[in-house]
Amino acid sequence: MNFQILDWIILLLYLSLSVFFGIRAKRYVENMEGYFVAGRRVKVALGSATLIATEIGVVTFMYFGELGYVTGLSCFVLGLIGFFGYFVIGKTGFVVSGLRRLKVITIPEFYEKRYSKNVRLLGGILLFLGGVLNMGVFLKMDGIFLTETMGFGPEVLSVVMTIMLLIVISYTVLGGMFSVVITDFMQFVVLAFGMLVATLFVLSRVSFIDIGTAVTQQFGESGYNPVVNPRFGWSFLVWMMIGSIAISALNQPAVSKSFASESPEVGRKVFLYTGITLAGRYMIPMFWGVAALAMFGPSLNPTTAMPRLLGAVVPSGFLGLMVAGMLAASMSTYSAYLLAWSSVAARDIISPLSSKELSEKITIRLSRIISTLIGIFILVFGLYYELPATAFQYIAITGAMYAAGAFGCVAFGLYWKRANVVGAYASLVLGAVAPLAFLILAQFQESLPPSARVLVDVNVSGFLSFALATLGMIVGSLASQRSHPPILLLPDSEKGESP
Repeated sequence: MNFQILDWIILLLYLSLSVFFGIRAKRYVENMEGYFVAGRRVKVALGSATLIATEIGVVTFMYFGELGYVTGLSCFVLGLIGFFGYFVIGKTGFVVSGLRRLKVITIPEFYEKRYSKNVRLLGGILLFLGGVLNMGVFLKMDGIFLTETMGFGPEVLSVVMTIMLLIVISYTVLGGMFSVVITDFMQFVVLAFGMLVATLFVLSRVSFIDIGTAVTQQFGESGYNPVVNPRFGWSFLVWMMIGSIAISALNQPAVSKSFASESPEVGRKVFLYTGITLAGRYMIPMFWGVAALAMFGPSLNPTTAMPRLLGAVVPSGFLGLMVAGMLAASMSTYSAYLLAWSSVAARDIISPLSSKELSEKITIRLSRIISTLIGIFILVFGLYYELPATAFQYIAITGAMYAAGAFGCVAFGLYWKRANVVGAYASLVLGAVAPLAFLILAQFQESLPPSARVLVDVNVSGFLSFALATLGMIVGSLASQRSHPPILLLPDSEKGESP
């Protein structure tokens, strides 16, 4: 491995600066809007940079690198699908503009405005549960990346994971969204340069001819065609097409950047400009994974192949810069996710259950405590949980657990006047059924009868989550119009604007 003293100096210097500026951001936290959505002052350029940094952490590099190693070039279709989802949201303002006009801080707040307080509570619980499970593997994947690229080996994985967690919590808990936005911009710049440098060094050791030969020998047609690839197929592609819009628009860590924007128009543009870069940001780590296959062959652990490649081909000095960029991306992701899920727990679960309204000071304090507890959970979960599929598929299915029901509730709530509280309950519950069944039954799949094994097909479960959530909203609402008339969002409740 090439990680030397110069790389350590670069890495430690960057981490010190990030923590310093993140903690200094505490001075700008004046109230709850300042802590959770940066006072809604974020403009297009800064909002785009911070969303890009949030959406491409080390875990993203890891699961896309793993996917490239086990599927070849066929996984590149995900970059195009992801671009499509962000482009649709950015051009139309679908969902995100309506939510920004309502000046909500979390998605479940919309549930109370449109449906009821209890729908907000249920939606908050599902959003928090799915969100925390979704990031449950982040810390382990990031720890593996660092131990492989820096040459430590798996023996120190738990130590590396703990140090990473302490760094992120230190400035996220104190500074809130101001810390996230300020440090994200730094991390976006470092990350972009690190990706470029790493790719150039990979290409200096592995040619396109080598990659094409390796993919053909290992996968044949399925290495190029996602339809015939056994890990993908049509059910996967349809699920990803729907999910690319729904999860992108309703993923609390991402949409919080729209909530922090200075206007709905700015929030829409943040998604548009972020989407323009998305295909490349997905495909680069996929390419690294395929290059690892060409260089090392198919015998490596798919999770460790990509970081081992980078540790071998990127020289000292540049390796430290690249690791700093990757770690920067990881810190952006963690900080945004910790803040998002802790705000949901404090504002949408604890607050509705409280006998009296919580003050802004208590809400922020609860959020800081919950962020710390989430950090401890992902440390323990990451060390002991065994993934039932690839990391990408696990993250997609846990994302669907909350995004499917949220899509039914928010999209129909904004654009369909007949959506009511019964439909909302049905959408939330049915949207979570298939992903929960997959996560539980996948641990016992060897003992399942053949007829039930379709339930542990991650692609089928993901597609069903959105289909059932949509069906639940439509049937539940239409069947109960008289008993539960819809609660409409009146223009005066939105200060003269409709969603």
